[in-house]
Amino acid sequence: MNLYYLGPEETFSHRAATRLARPGETPTPCADLREVFRRAAADPSSAAVVPFENTTQGFVTEVMDLLAATPGLQAVECRAIPVHQHLLSKDLTTPLAKILSKAEALAQCRATLARIYPGLPLLPVSSTAEAARLAAEDPTLGAVAGETTAKRYGLTLRRPDVQDAQGNTTRFFRLEPHTPGDPHGGPSPLPPTHALLYATIDDRPGSLLDLLTPLRGIDLTFIQSRPILGRKWEYGFFLELLMGASGQPLAAVLGALKAVAREVRTLGAYTISTQPSVPDDTGTTALSNLRAMIADIDAALLAAFAARSRFRLNPGLYAHAEPIALEDLARAFAKGDATDQTRALRRFYLTTVVPYIAEPGDDPEPRGALHADTDAIAALARRFRFATRVIARKRVEQAPALRAAAATGDPARVEAALLNEEVERRVLARSQAYAEREGLSPALAQRTARLYRDYLLPISRLIQVHVVLG
Repeated sequence: MNLYYLGPEETFSHRAATRLARPGETPTPCADLREVFRRAAADPSSAAVVPFENTTQGFVTEVMDLLAATPGLQAVECRAIPVHQHLLSKDLTTPLAKILSKAEALAQCRATLARIYPGLPLLPVSSTAEAARLAAEDPTLGAVAGETTAKRYGLTLRRPDVQDAQGNTTRFFRLEPHTPGDPHGGPSPLPPTHALLYATIDDRPGSLLDLLTPLRGIDLTFIQSRPILGRKWEYGFFLELLMGASGQPLAAVLGALKAVAREVRTLGAYTISTQPSVPDDTGTTALSNLRAMIADIDAALLAAFAARSRFRLNPGLYAHAEPIALEDLARAFAKGDATDQTRALRRFYLTTVVPYIAEPGDDPEPRGALHADTDAIAALARRFRFATRVIARKRVEQAPALRAAAATGDPARVEAALLNEEVERRVLARSQAYAEREGLSPALAQRTARLYRDYLLPISRLIQVHVVLG
């Protein structure tokens, strides 16, 4: 049995298809969304997975139009998957001439890329995987894509998490052929909580109000209009309802709508489930691979530190900043939300990091220092957030030792179980080498290595201790 999706492999649609596949189904890539719908509709034993809505860019209008035009398919399951877009390249040193990706992926990262690489052309290609394939052939090309795409094409993470909005998420539908007259389509593993309807109305004043009146008291989670092909200035309406909240069965709602609309169809009934915020492949990504990713994160972090070191301390800018205990900073990254993390990290960065990497004194124009601070704080946040991914894998590879330490409830015992002195020595040597590669003086590169030794590595361990004992 085939499960069709927008290919090629290692795109976000491929990732969604692997998670929405049922036993015995083979994820099968298609060249475009139209082919996905055509092949799924023609194969009664098949299904399809398609992107429907992104929290940053909104609805995938082509999918909406194809749903309206393909009555033989209905949505039976919906999965919300966090989308982490990374800037990938063949190496970390070759200057980039262009950045490629699927148009939607570029749109999700446009502001961040414009800030990091002002004036660099952003060129759309057919998929994130195609962008990665081209970048693997040409070191002057960057590709915006996911982490698994980087592994597939042998690319490095030049800038992790370049999406403009944290929490960037895409909803994917699983589509199945349905029996005419069956409003719920194929079987769903969970009782449906949402229904997606498509309605057309007469072109007369008040017709939209007539359509909405039967929905009084029903939780309408969205309404979206789309032009009707071949009918100038006429529109169809997509309506998503939260089922059960009003106590009215779907059949009763459909009956009331059909009395006032030209046409009403059910496009699906489904439950929306959310993928964990930590990517699923954490459990299968070897610890050695995660350490390689940390090396890429450190390269970006040292580049940000080097950029800040070109400015002076400018102490008057930070007179209001209060120091923060390392325990409180680690607790914010292990247990707090994004606001807690940002506030804690800013205090740590301004009172501890900047004095390590900036010379005393003031700049005549400190605006550049402020911009460099923003980039460095963001890079440091990625470093600390990644610690939660590492501990998720350590729990698998070092499970017995960690379980024994965690059972004592002693943070010092847990930290000792986590400590790998050889790995930390390599990190310290790497940080100094990266700093020297960025043009820092030997003395400043050594100070940067001490910053890692005295603060960054201990904080990463403390974050993991809080996660284990949390």
